[in-house]
This record gives sequence, structure tokens and C-alpha cells, in this order.
Amino acid sequence: MTIVDLPEDVWQIVALFFPQRELSPLISVNKALYNIVLNAKYREIHWDKVDKDLARTLVRLRTPCIAQRVRRLHVRAWFIEYLNRKEAQSRPSAMAISKRWLNRHLRLPSRLSHGAKGNTTYAEDIMEAMTEALSLMSQVTEYTFEWRDLSPNQRTLRLLSTARSAFGISLRKLTLNAQLENFRALVSTVEFENLEDLELYFDHDNIELDVEETLRILQNTIAPFINRFRRTISSLFIFSASKADLSSLFPALDKFPRLYNLIFHLPWDSAHLSEPDALIGFLRRNTEMLRSIELRKSYAAVSEPADAPTCIWSQFSRALLSDPRVLTDLTILKIPAFRSFEETLACINYSAHTLTTLHLVDYFFGEDELLAFVQLFARRNLDSGLRTLYIGLSTLTVSTIDLLARRLPALDSLGLVLAEYVASEIMIMQHNILVLQASPFCMSLAAHSFPEWGLANIGENLVKAVHRNTLFDPGRNSNHAAHRSLLPEHPQFQSPTSIYICIHLSGISVTSGKIFNHLRMSSCSVFGDKWSIILLFFHSLGAYDHEFLSR
Repeated sequence: MTIVDLPEDVWQIVALFFPQRELSPLISVNKALYNIVLNAKYREIHWDKVDKDLARTLVRLRTPCIAQRVRRLHVRAWFIEYLNRKEAQSRPSAMAISKRWLNRHLRLPSRLSHGAKGNTTYAEDIMEAMTEALSLMSQVTEYTFEWRDLSPNQRTLRLLSTARSAFGISLRKLTLNAQLENFRALVSTVEFENLEDLELYFDHDNIELDVEETLRILQNTIAPFINRFRRTISSLFIFSASKADLSSLFPALDKFPRLYNLIFHLPWDSAHLSEPDALIGFLRRNTEMLRSIELRKSYAAVSEPADAPTCIWSQFSRALLSDPRVLTDLTILKIPAFRSFEETLACINYSAHTLTTLHLVDYFFGEDELLAFVQLFARRNLDSGLRTLYIGLSTLTVSTIDLLARRLPALDSLGLVLAEYVASEIMIMQHNILVLQASPFCMSLAAHSFPEWGLANIGENLVKAVHRNTLFDPGRNSNHAAHRSLLPEHPQFQSPTSIYICIHLSGISVTSGKIFNHLRMSSCSVFGDKWSIILLFFHSLGAYDHEFLSR
């Protein structure tokens, strides 16, 4: 057997050891590498701006053997309306130049090439090319479409209908982002037989909808659309930045027999969820299979800015706590804290025997409270226990770390949010990474060792500034590879302290030598005054030696 006769799955394993830039030149070596390179290049496609890359991609995607390699397609159609407006304001000579550029780069077929000479607009030609490419994508499993001010005309609906026809059977995940008033046109073109994951984003409103119109959209458009997938859907995510009161949506939703994961990012106030019991009722109907719940706060405008809506989280949490069925047997729970520590502890206790991931925000644990908290998981002897934990601490001592290491030995990922007064006591600017901090905390930490603690991912968060209701956490799409995340996506800790800097080492084992190469190069620009404390964590975990760092 020669090297080129190896099975393709062997070549796929070999390709994992090559960066993409080094793999691409190997496309002509054999058929296996040819497929591997093209699959990597066209597996995920983004249509979010008009440039030469889009033009080249559309040319290739009108070839069936290329289009069928697409698995994830993301369309952010804002640029279509932008092109329409720009063309309306452009001089005729500029329009002609644009169309000649389009015709040259897209290599339009005869019926479109004729349009590019004057009978159609620049935006229409792009839409035609996108529609043709879509019709050939028969293997797409994940589809994202953001409406972004797109006009609901015949060409737009044809583009959406083409997507339904092309990957109606293969699609597993669908993400739709639009204003409420546009969902009627958007969902009328959607029919996917095997959908498992549905994400809906209700964007900021372009027009003012009255109460009756909002009610009609939620009950006659949104709810029937979601219910259409009741037999197949296992994950549902709803994010709202709309002014609409969503209370009428939840009673109209059916029971979903396969619903495993539920995520709601909502404005938890009386203007946007006037009847919290409506959401509680939906949760009750779906407790049988539900194992993952994430509830977070989003921000939305209100119709009457002078009327400040009241927070309904306390009312909602009381109702949630009164029905243990909703919170029982969960494996993932991400929520704000309840009104009191006792209520929060009772909530967690319902699933303490099954939880593997817990994100608790809007509360800072004291030492005694942290002890009571970790004791909830003490009887987890027959499984791996809690694996991911994200909490706030009002104090950080070596005994705190020791407590977490002893009581949560299976912990794989840890995120700690520290108040500023705590952080200032232990974080001092340190330029020399070999010189340990002289503070009692750092010296004590350096003397400890936790070699049996299997911690692999560390999220270290410092609370900065002082503002109300503006603190953010890393969110669902946290960036990896040890770099800063400063994007304020999701408000969380609703205390008088706010904006924080988050450093994530997600997905990287601290025992891997590769991470330290990155940390040494990034210590000044990325970690700043937080380098020493992270270094001490690695030292305590037995993850490095001084000889390595001195090289």
C-alpha cells in the first residue's frame, strides 16, 4: 500500500495536525486531501458584506460539487438594503462601474448578465446569485438568517423559499433574527422537517406596534411557528430586545416532548413580561425532558420611557421556587440569584444530585455561604459531580480555593467574579512573572498545592467601576484561546458594581505546555496586573516548573 492509497478517514486524522494555511497547498496531492481542503474551506459560509471574497465565493458556490460541501450558512442581509439605497443615490456612471465589476466577478449566466448591463439593480443581481447558490446547498445543517431592514419583496421571499427547498430535510439548527413585524413574512417561507435547535431573536422595533397588533403577531405567527416543530425540537432559545410584552406568547406554546435545553434572554420587567406565571406555566408543561435551563436579562426599550417598569424577577423566582418539578433533575442551570441566599440554596438543592454546570449571577458568596453551597454536592459519590461553576465571591482567600478543590474535585471549569475591593487587595502590577507577589494571600497560595484537582479551564473576572445594572458576563459565545473579552453582551450581576474585565482560558488544559508559550508572549498586553494571580493558580495546580518559565 502506497501513501496515497491510505483510506480517507486516515487522511482526515493526518490533516488534524496541519494548520489550514499549510493544508491548503496539499489540495492536489490526492483525492482525500482535495476533499478535506475544500470541506474545510466551504464548510461554513458567511454572507454579511459585499466584497471580492463574497463575489469569489458566489462563483464557486454555483458549482454543485462545491455547494454541497456547505454545512453552516449565515446570512446577514443588511447589505442588500444598503446597496439599494446607495445605488439610488449614486450617479449613473458609478452604477455602471458597479455593474461591470459585478458582472466580471460573479460571471453571471446570460439571464443575469443581461440584467447586470442595466435592466436590474446591483442588489437584485446579488440576490439572484445568492438564490442560485442556495438552491444547490442540499447538505446544510445549520442556517442563520438576520433580516436587518431587508424589504419583504418578491426577490427576498424567493431567496427564503429557496433555502427551505434546498435544505428542508438536512437542517438541524435554525436561527432567525428580525423585528417582530417582519416575522410574518419570514416564517411563512420556513418548513424544515427535522429541526432540532431553534433560536429566535426579536430585534429592536423599527415601528411602534400597538398592543393588539403585538398580540396577533405573538399568538398567530410566532407561537404557531414554534409549535410546528414540537415533535422534533430539543433546544429552544428566545432573545428579546423588542418593546413587546411577551406574556401572551407562552400560553400559546404547546408541550414539547423532546425539549431538553431552554434558554430565555428577556427583559425581566413588567413592561415586557407583565404576567410571569405565563412563563412558569410553559416550564411546567415541559419538565418531563427538560434538563438545561438558562435565564438571563436582555435590555429593551419601553413605549413610555417616563414610566419606569418594575423588575419582576422576585415575583417570578418565588413562583419558580414554589413548584419543585420545574427545577428537579437539571444538569445545567444558569440563572440570577433569588431574593435571599436561603431561597437560592433551595433552588439549587432541587437538582444538586444531577447538576454538572451551574452559573449563578447577581450574588456574591461569603465564606460561610460558600461552605453551605458546596455541601449541597457532598453526596455526589457515584458520578463525576459538578464540572463547571461560575459564581461571585465577596472574599477570596486560600481557604476559599482549598474548599473548592476539596469539595468539588471533579471541577473542570471555574469562573470567579470578584468585587473591586477584593481584587485590589490581591492584584498588584507585576512585570516580572518569576517574582511572586509579596502579599500574604499570594505567598500563602504559592505554598499550597492542588495536584489532584482536575481543573482545566479558568475564568478570572475582576469587577471595575461603579454603575448600577450594567455588569456583564462572558455570554454564550465566549471567545477562547486565552484572550480578553470586553464586549458587554449580557447584563448579569445587578449590584451597584458594574463593568468587569474577563479573561477566559476556556477549552485549554493548564497542564499543556502550549498554553504557557501563549501566556508568556501575552502576559503584558493581555493579562496586565492579573498575570501573577493566574501564574500562582498554575503553580498550585502543579502545571509548570520554573525551568520551563526561565527559558
